Amino acid sequence: MVNIKDSFLSLPIANEYRDIARSFASQQPFLHIAERVQRNTLAVLIMRDYLEMMGISTSLETSNSWNPIVQICANVADLDIEGLGKVECRSLNEGESTCYMPPEVWEERIGYTVVQLDVNLRSATVLGFMPHVEIDFVSIDLLQPIESLCVAIANLRASTPQVSSNSRAIANLSNWLQDLFESGWQELETLLDGNQPQYAWRNREFLSSIPNASNLIEVRRGKLIDLGLEMFGCLVALVITISQVTQNETNIRLAIYPMTDTFLPEFLKLVILDDAGNIFLQVQARSIDNYIQLQLSGNTGENFSVQVSLAEVLLTENFVI
Repeated sequence: MVNIKDSFLSLPIANEYRDIARSFASQQPFLHIAERVQRNTLAVLIMRDYLEMMGISTSLETSNSWNPIVQICANVADLDIEGLGKVECRSLNEGESTCYMPPEVWEERIGYTVVQLDVNLRSATVLGFMPHVEIDFVSIDLLQPIESLCVAIANLRASTPQVSSNSRAIANLSNWLQDLFESGWQELETLLDGNQPQYAWRNREFLSSIPNASNLIEVRRGKLIDLGLEMFGCLVALVITISQVTQNETNIRLAIYPMTDTFLPEFLKLVILDDAGNIFLQVQARSIDNYIQLQLSGNTGENFSVQVSLAEVLLTENFVI
């Protein structure tokens, strides 16, 4: 018989991690939420260290626990395993024998890990793993050795078709509201700066053509898309405008503007796909269109994709609200 305590793994908590956790906590409106966010953040970072040591790639940026708005609304401590799903990373104090598992995290998880934090938040002990939970409090005596998580991830990876890294890249729109932007998404003035002579003449016309009818505070970013067709010579801009309606709801406007001509090429398509890959909204350019756009709203944590296509060329951008 194996004693689960023999598989406990102690790891130091870096000063950088405490700084990140304190920074997230300082943004919270209430003390109990701040304390929760601090502990969740440390547990996620410790598990990220462990999984990276085991050669398992993770993504903090696409984890709900790294979303400032979700941190306020939900008690989540998830860590995204690239291309596979999420592991929940829960924490407990020294001397505690049970770990709280909020009902909101009982689903859509690869598994659950438990991390014990010392009283000074200087070190942590990875206690173990559970593949499923259906109760609020889990005894640490019921945990499997943490190595079982690596086995579960390996088995899942073996049975899951692999996707290219480009198709997994996700832009987090809630982070945009906190002035955090992924590489490639630029302010429109930067996107159209005078160092790009082939379309610099359109700067003023382009900027003045973008509507701003909302009374809400809006965040807007754009990305140049080269459709790569010599017969069209087609360079366009995908412009995303977002505004927060409520704590959980965000309005989103997506538009395509021509960069190398007055009008968009006929038959260019802008398509929004839901998280299951089904077409949610779409629009197709006519020969007289100088832009096309789609509008939608969604709740924090929802995923969708945007496709821009012309003839045989298709480009996809992935988003989480």
